[in-house]
Amino acid sequence: MRIVIRLALILAALGIATVALGNLAERWMIYPLDPTRVTPADKGLASVTEVTFENDGETLVAWAAKPAAGKPVILYFHGNAGNLAVRTERFRRLLKRGYGLFAPAYRGSSGSSGTPSEAALIWDAETAYHAMFTQFPDLPPDKVVLYGESIGTAVSLGLLNTPATNPDKGFGPPAAVILEAPFTAIADLSEHHYPGTRALAERLDNQWPSLSRARALTMPLLVLHGTADDLIPIEMGRQIYAAAPSGEKVFVAVKGAGHTDLWRSETLPRLWRFVDQFALR
Repeated sequence: MRIVIRLALILAALGIATVALGNLAERWMIYPLDPTRVTPADKGLASVTEVTFENDGETLVAWAAKPAAGKPVILYFHGNAGNLAVRTERFRRLLKRGYGLFAPAYRGSSGSSGTPSEAALIWDAETAYHAMFTQFPDLPPDKVVLYGESIGTAVSLGLLNTPATNPDKGFGPPAAVILEAPFTAIADLSEHHYPGTRALAERLDNQWPSLSRARALTMPLLVLHGTADDLIPIEMGRQIYAAAPSGEKVFVAVKGAGHTDLWRSETLPRLWRFVDQFALR
């Protein structure tokens, strides 16, 4: 997300010369994804399978692993840096706990085709939710834990505002939600780092208004945020947490942690305890 905060200034320098140029710069800055396709086997994850699913004429990649008996599946939406392979050690820790995994790669990442945008990624997330239940046909929604990392928090909140998680129209909501370093909106990030750029940032196609979408967080919620995060200020995580109507929610301020080092020895036990509390009951 570091590159996001410079977006408004770069577009200003371009003078938003043309719509096409502005959109190209916007996509490049918000989604610096690594398109390299690396298989789970390449990373030594023998129990993880690379699967594909289709949406809007695009082929999307996901890493999937069946859960141990009675264990939940973690639906993992990654951050905008790197690709799925960068999260290998995280996935390895999840698998060691017996949790299953369904980790879709965004358009333009990890071998997925297509061009990312806010609308496309939310649609893909909804399609991925369906694909996960196809991959695990015996999986009930109350054995799913939704995990969003950085921009993945915005994707997660976008998903929760779609029919897929509405019990009357789709599969129903997950058992619980974990948000790691969430932000309130792209315009808020721009204004925080470069005061005076909000109006320009509000002209972007990709807004990711997570604070307003947080109304969908009615299920148990865990928010992890580093006190030393210089990319997404912890105050934004607190705002998301405060806006969530969930009756069972926990905010963990990870002392001294930045944006990418929240999985620490003192943090993981709280993470595992949260997952087990709400997905194993």
